[in-house]
Amino acid sequence: MSFISRKIPLLFGLGVVWMLASGFDNLGVDMSAGIESVMDDLTSEDFEEIQIQDEWESKVLANVEDYVTVRSEPNSESEAIGRMFKGDGGDIVEQTEGWTKISSGNVEGYVSNEYLLFGSDAYNQAQEEVTLVATSLTGGLRVREEGNTDARILKNVEEGAKLDVVGGAEEGSEWIQVEYAEDKTGFVSAEYVDVQYELGEAMTMEEIEEKEAEEKREALKQQLEAFKASGDDVTLLAALIQAEGGNQPYEGQVAIGAVVMNRLRSGRYGGTIADVIYAPGQFGVVSNGSILRYTGGPKASCVQAAQEAINGYTNIGSYTHFRNARASVSSDHIVIGNHVFY
Repeated sequence: MSFISRKIPLLFGLGVVWMLASGFDNLGVDMSAGIESVMDDLTSEDFEEIQIQDEWESKVLANVEDYVTVRSEPNSESEAIGRMFKGDGGDIVEQTEGWTKISSGNVEGYVSNEYLLFGSDAYNQAQEEVTLVATSLTGGLRVREEGNTDARILKNVEEGAKLDVVGGAEEGSEWIQVEYAEDKTGFVSAEYVDVQYELGEAMTMEEIEEKEAEEKREALKQQLEAFKASGDDVTLLAALIQAEGGNQPYEGQVAIGAVVMNRLRSGRYGGTIADVIYAPGQFGVVSNGSILRYTGGPKASCVQAAQEAINGYTNIGSYTHFRNARASVSSDHIVIGNHVFY
């Protein structure tokens, strides 16, 4: 993870001035008066700008509202190997005409300069987009109710713990207000934390796919719990029917509903309609999340088919499986529309 320090030591600026001046020693020129003159003219803002430029000389920030694609070569036709999202930073590996090769997280590839910020521009934008984090420098850091040592202790946190900063982070502040739990804030001594802006990292395409799959699984899990709690079996079964066979004749839609009810009666797939539908690896439209498109309001024919199946009607006997009719099935089966039931 990349970091931007918010503490700008003035000594760094002094060092830069000294190094610039020391280059004239071999000329036999007394630079002391000149250095003092330059020092008098420099302000703390000048020193801060020097430090920012030094910190960000080899860093970039994504200049996007959503994301920019990281590519394998410096052109827009090459393979997409990852993405940088808003708030993501990275290190510069090399620069070519119009493109910069960056390293961020597990991604190393090329990003068009059109979507990157450099130097002080990156630093300034980062302060608006990136989370300010206080990292504990000691074990047992005390989070207090107010910003003083007599205030009640709300929590002790371990060394290395990261707390989002919500206030009091100005230079010279003795106490920093942090969020130590969801919607709960307190104060920590600035002496025992390191306060920094924490950048995000780019993600590989594989990481993005896994994240999206995990989000889909979580959405399906929450939906399953919701349907179990509501007991709205008709809507759930109708959504499955529409996702699997919304374009099929009504008889085929009823048959899909009958497959679910036959599985429920068998006892091998779960004890409720929701359990049967969400059983791992059973229905492709559940695994890929496309069932979610229909749970808010499946069409009337699918609702009617679901109700008929729940009421006990079956036009496929006790069959518990179906697939595309083009697939070969060696056992007894019935073909309805584009599906074969067996």
